[in-house]
Amino acid sequence: MTAVAERAGRTAPRRLARRPRALRTVHVLLAVAWTGASLVMLVLPVAVLLRGGDAGFAVAVMGTVGNGMIPFLAVGTVLSGAALGLGTAWGLFRYRWVVAKTVLALAVIVSSVALTTGWVDAAAAGDRSVLPLLVAASVLHQVMLLGATVLSVEKPGGRLSRQRLTGNRMVA
Repeated sequence: MTAVAERAGRTAPRRLARRPRALRTVHVLLAVAWTGASLVMLVLPVAVLLRGGDAGFAVAVMGTVGNGMIPFLAVGTVLSGAALGLGTAWGLFRYRWVVAKTVLALAVIVSSVALTTGWVDAAAAGDRSVLPLLVAASVLHQVMLLGATVLSVEKPGGRLSRQRLTGNRMVA
């Protein structure tokens, strides 16, 4: 135990065992790749809008990235994060930052499936009017994914109380 933790009456934070550290590494790599692929989904429609002309290649790449790579990376990130939550002291619903991160990740996934996929298909069919919508959705996705990253680093908000989780107490 560290001297500061002893004075505060707390135990020192434990290091993750070898397996959870490997899982954390996988989780971070998947999250970084997801954020990068999402950035590609922002850069390509912006490039088409700025350059004008044929959007064929950019739309084909958006289809590959948006419909092929991002779902794998997103599901992998969420599943590895859930496994970390279940396998470590952080839990799935113990800390506000974990819950907020999960909500952000699920919001990106749902909005990608509900909106972005259809817009990429429309752009592939030649409808250039959806490109600004793709840019706006991609900016929002970047903000949410980078917000989840900040939550992971800063871990704000503290622990959720047991009473809030069980509903035994009214919360003002």
